[in-house]
Amino acid sequence: MVETNKVSEEGSASLLSQLLKDREQFFSEVADNVGIRAKLKFLLITMASLSAFYGATIGLYQGGWQIVSAALKIPFLFVVTLLVTLPLFYIVQLLLGSRLGLRQVSALVLSALTLTSIILAAAAPISLFFLLTGGNYYFLHLLHIAAFGFAGLFGMFTLHTGLTVLCESKGVYPRLGIGILRLWVLIFAFVGIQLAWHLRPYVGIRGESFAVRKQYEGNFYSAVSFAVGKLFHNEPPSGPRLGEQPHTGGPIPQLFKDDTLAKPSR
Repeated sequence: MVETNKVSEEGSASLLSQLLKDREQFFSEVADNVGIRAKLKFLLITMASLSAFYGATIGLYQGGWQIVSAALKIPFLFVVTLLVTLPLFYIVQLLLGSRLGLRQVSALVLSALTLTSIILAAAAPISLFFLLTGGNYYFLHLLHIAAFGFAGLFGMFTLHTGLTVLCESKGVYPRLGIGILRLWVLIFAFVGIQLAWHLRPYVGIRGESFAVRKQYEGNFYSAVSFAVGKLFHNEPPSGPRLGEQPHTGGPIPQLFKDDTLAKPSR
């Protein structure tokens, strides 16, 4: 049992090192179907654990159960977005002449999400620094959005690079598929943003009761614009106004607490 665990740990360390330092070899092994099950397991566990870690740092602003909630929501967000968008990507690649199987395509996309999660985990100390030094509520929102944007772009760039390598060196991926990938990345981003909006809140507001989900109107883009405006005015988040009712009947906590962004649903 001890020896098995040791081998497993060494294998995970080797895969992590390969993903960080020698991605061309990693993608080549995926194309050759080498250890694909072990790679999928490693990628899924690493992605889930590191994204959950960053989610926990987001929830630290409110504390309590918000830490647990945010830690569960981030890997859930990644996995569900992948499940929703992967079938389209896989079928289109088959129609274009790709010779990659479903497990191989899944491993390639999961490698991008795993690298995204690694970068998010590496950015966690920055988030904690601003949190502990009294970072503004709206600033923290924008900081987390920027972290996800940067990490996501890097992850998808890695996927683009990997498929290019397979196209040029292995001949198992059609060149036209590289262009289709760019369109799919946009679809992936829009699905992810919509789901993220549906799962809010993540940061939470200090002094308010915990809730897994809260009802808001508006959209992600107007919320970002609003947060930028509030940041420059250095305004703290305020409590809900009396008489504002959601579907369930209680006062509705608003996103960023402003009538222009989040009015209760009737």
